[in-house]
Amino acid sequence: AGKLAPGSPGSPLHEMLSVDCEMCYTKNGLELTRVTVLDVNHKEVYDQFVQPEDPILDYNTKYSGITAEILKGVTKTLKEVQLEFLRMVAMETILVGHSLENDLCQLKVIHPNVIDTSLLYPHPKGPPFKPGLR
Repeated sequence: AGKLAPGSPGSPLHEMLSVDCEMCYTKNGLELTRVTVLDVNHKEVYDQFVQPEDPILDYNTKYSGITAEILKGVTKTLKEVQLEFLRMVAMETILVGHSLENDLCQLKVIHPNVIDTSLLYPHPKGPPFKPGLR
């Protein structure tokens, strides 16, 4: 699947959104299992579990909190989540997140306006290390 970009410039539904994604391991590497989006008031505006295209080899539970039980019955696809996500995000919307490039890569979305906290607060050891989200 190709990468998608936000819609045409216009009046954004949200000026700024915080994005966090959870992933699991499949035969093709990391795949999306959950997308959570908060607005500037810390109100959840989107929270969706995603069924990966390939069979899950490792739920990555230690980091993601995702388990087989949580994903049981989930039928939402990456394509559906992409379209729902992009309905909320205009070209002008600023996306905030930690290691946001990983989340956007798994969403297969390109966005021009991002604030990535892993880049704002450098690791004491320098690149390629990134500080944890604590």
